[in-house]
Amino acid sequence: MRRIALLTFALVALVASVRAEDFSQYKTADELWAYFHKVAAEPRPVDHTTFILHMQDLHGALLALETRFPDDSRRWDAKLLRVRIGSALAQINKQPTTDTELLQVTKEIISAADASATTKADARYLAAGAHMGALELSTNREGRAAMEVEIAGIRKDYPDDQRTALLQYQFAEFLKLRDPDATEAILRELENSKNIQMAALAQQRMEALKTTRELAKKPLDLKFQATNGTNIDLAKLRGKVVLVDFWATWCGPCRVELPNVVATYDQLHKDGFEIVGISLDQDKDKLASFTKSAGMTWPQYFDGKGWGNDISARYGINSIPAAWLVDKKGFVRSTEARGPDLAEQVKKLLAE
Repeated sequence: MRRIALLTFALVALVASVRAEDFSQYKTADELWAYFHKVAAEPRPVDHTTFILHMQDLHGALLALETRFPDDSRRWDAKLLRVRIGSALAQINKQPTTDTELLQVTKEIISAADASATTKADARYLAAGAHMGALELSTNREGRAAMEVEIAGIRKDYPDDQRTALLQYQFAEFLKLRDPDATEAILRELENSKNIQMAALAQQRMEALKTTRELAKKPLDLKFQATNGTNIDLAKLRGKVVLVDFWATWCGPCRVELPNVVATYDQLHKDGFEIVGISLDQDKDKLASFTKSAGMTWPQYFDGKGWGNDISARYGINSIPAAWLVDKKGFVRSTEARGPDLAEQVKKLLAE
């Protein structure tokens, strides 16, 4: 049986409701399950309309199996996948979403007598992921304690499952601004993980954590003349939260991250949020044109040296984007201030 993990692409699908009767030609649960896996294994269609039809087939097969064969143990897999697809549909349609239905289904599966051990494990990891997502939006200490208990239970029951290490890592990421010591403890443990990729990632994050702690020993000393002629001195920005953004116009990941950075700046600049860019470009005119078109109105440092950039070299920057978040007192609080939670990180520091 193919596992749910192999069908992750279903989470980005656009799905319309399909009546179970449309699959009446499949007389048995085996036939429906075989059809589902056949469609799931097909290459993802490039054409949007064809892709929708492709996913409608998946959704319909799942619904048919779930409703027509209520005693087949595979209905739990079908129900779990269908709920996840429905959640993805709501997100794509920009509709309000909750994990209420998903958590209800996972609860049913975990207690179901006829659900397989593997399906129960899938349900526990999905429930933990939903709880982690809810935790990101909350400052409830009880929520953190409950998450710790949940992870401890999963570690006990599934110590060798690679998803266990991933769950621990996600929790460490959640804690990095809230409790750096707890983050370090988790990362040190993950450095010895049997999951080689996770161990390497933990080592990388440990290095970033060490850098952050070194930088946090004293206020960041950063002065330069920006391309627009203004003199930038972080010491004069005390009382504001500042993002120091090491980037370049030729950096693909930097450009992917940029809309989030611009949106955060537009939202929180009035509240005391500033950005200073450290450009690793070598073409000043190209930099000026790009920043203007992208709505990057904050000052930029440019010396035309690329990777030999004086400021980035001083601080050992060897990959970009690298984004440092500086608090109101001038101390670096994060060297990984990027991603969808950037605004929340900034708001937290603004509130201090």
